[in-house]
Amino acid sequence: MLVLTTGTVCATPIYDIYDLGTIGGPWSKAWEINNQGEIVGAAYTDEGVEHATLWETGLPPVDLGTLGGSTSRAHAINDNGTIVGYSDTGGGAHHAFLLQDALMTDLGTLGGSSSVAWDINFKGNVVGWAHTDSGFYNATLWVDGIANNLGTAGGDYSIAYGINSWDVVVGVAETGTGSDMAVMWQDGQINELGTLPGGSWSTARAINDNGEIILWADTAGGDNHACLWVENIIADIGTFGGSDSWAYDLNNNGHVVGWAEAIDGTYQAFLYDGFQMHNLGTLGGLFSAAYGINDIGEIVGLAQTSSGQMHAVLWTQIPEPITVILLSLGILPVVRRRYRV
Repeated sequence: MLVLTTGTVCATPIYDIYDLGTIGGPWSKAWEINNQGEIVGAAYTDEGVEHATLWETGLPPVDLGTLGGSTSRAHAINDNGTIVGYSDTGGGAHHAFLLQDALMTDLGTLGGSSSVAWDINFKGNVVGWAHTDSGFYNATLWVDGIANNLGTAGGDYSIAYGINSWDVVVGVAETGTGSDMAVMWQDGQINELGTLPGGSWSTARAINDNGEIILWADTAGGDNHACLWVENIIADIGTFGGSDSWAYDLNNNGHVVGWAEAIDGTYQAFLYDGFQMHNLGTLGGLFSAAYGINDIGEIVGLAQTSSGQMHAVLWTQIPEPITVILLSLGILPVVRRRYRV
């Protein structure tokens, strides 16, 4: 199904949206896309359980299986095609996994029961969280399969959500006063990233290779807003007129994706290009959310269909007229294929 978002030509980008389908069930969600166009996320099987899923151009979705349990979910894929996420084990706990060359490996924990992997860089270093033997969950960095506890900001728990090519890690940690604070781990140090004016908490969700970071943070009025952190300055990205917005990924061009609430209470996937938010549209339904963007500008997430189901989707930008002319003259190279999944 093809849906075009509305906008002014040459001023607002216009996107194709493609339904990526499911693996037999009614629901699917795309979490991440790498620069090769490989997409990972999760989808329901025809038995009604959630499984980690891989989408590749021109091929049907692939069920990636589990670690012996019933459910799994893939959160990230690097440019080498290595996938991370979490899966139920045969014992019933959920553990972080790394999948490479069709082999799913259990990354284990910090001595406790459970763990989740959230991101992986091109080196294969993985971040997420794991339970310690004391029962708390702590931000974790896996290097060559070895789990390393990144610690907290004085409290009991922390989560690592993102890692860049330079092994700088971001996430959230409880402070000594009991508040949640966006943090950055670098060179063995943990640094708090701050909040919006008047706010009380924040969470860092991703970092690019330029050191730009996306945050969730509360406003003085108590709403939750997507933010962009650059050199200790936090910019509020805003909403589509509603109360809340949430950012989930950014690329090395500083473009941010997530979802924002509209005046009517629906939530809509957005692209923030450094100047304004752009509504990416849906599959004919009311809702959509963007969770991943690559350096080419391809975006993945989920959107509601006209029948009310939520499906994994891919958004690709339609070139502006001047770009089309330059391409036809051979002045600009064709760097990407178009998708029809």
